Amino acid sequence: MTGIFSDRGQPPPAANRFDLNPGQTMGPAALLRLLQRRAAAAGGAGASLYLTPAALADGIDAAAAAGREWQSFRAAAEQLPGGAALRQSDTGLALFREGGRGLAIIPPFPITAALAGPESWPGWDICPLAQLLADDYIVGVILLRLGRYLTAVFEGERPAVSKTDTRYVKGKHHAGGTSQLRFQRIREGQARKLYDETCRVAQARFAPYADRLDYLLLGGDKQTLNAFIKVCPLVRQYQAQGKLLNRRLNIRDPKHDTLEQVAGMLRQSRVWAVG
Repeated sequence: MTGIFSDRGQPPPAANRFDLNPGQTMGPAALLRLLQRRAAAAGGAGASLYLTPAALADGIDAAAAAGREWQSFRAAAEQLPGGAALRQSDTGLALFREGGRGLAIIPPFPITAALAGPESWPGWDICPLAQLLADDYIVGVILLRLGRYLTAVFEGERPAVSKTDTRYVKGKHHAGGTSQLRFQRIREGQARKLYDETCRVAQARFAPYADRLDYLLLGGDKQTLNAFIKVCPLVRQYQAQGKLLNRRLNIRDPKHDTLEQVAGMLRQSRVWAVG
């Protein structure tokens, strides 16, 4: 077998190596260009495998069922730095290989059974992934940090509605004793008011899209988001419906001028080069 993923045990030429960091994020255009180049270089050899979130969550080892080579390929991918995320993906996996080399991809939105197909496909078939990346999903976004929030609904890459605002929350207090306890109670009360306001605003902004919202994404400080999820019925509702995705948008300051940045992040995939 010839091409960029040779089975001869020799590394491919330096010019043909993947120039990727493990788990690198890539937008749709860059990712599809990479796949198109590699698919052309493979010359129709190799294979593709799409795994749905259900196949991963239910412990169905579709890679193993597709054959020993797929099982070994997936195991090698999971050994890479950050590869544990490949076992925990709630959007499924897109795998492309020739021999023991190839790409493992966590897409931004879930792979459906219709896209996944019943088994491994011959060649680097990127059409299902391209279709997923091109679909105009309606996505709710809530960005939150102590002191500021942003809520928005995106139709494809276009922010249809949005609102951002601030609400004062005291900073950390390092003194001890009763003073610190009193300060902590005040701070927790202010944070709860921020959470409640953010939840109400999101409810109002999402309402016109309630029956059409495909997914909800959160961003901001991890601890703040964990506390917010516990007290916001709206988020828990989407979580129960399987629409709250696990990935978090890496936005440190949720302001109105970050909307363009968020639009670009919505469709980013994570990519690992294997072999």
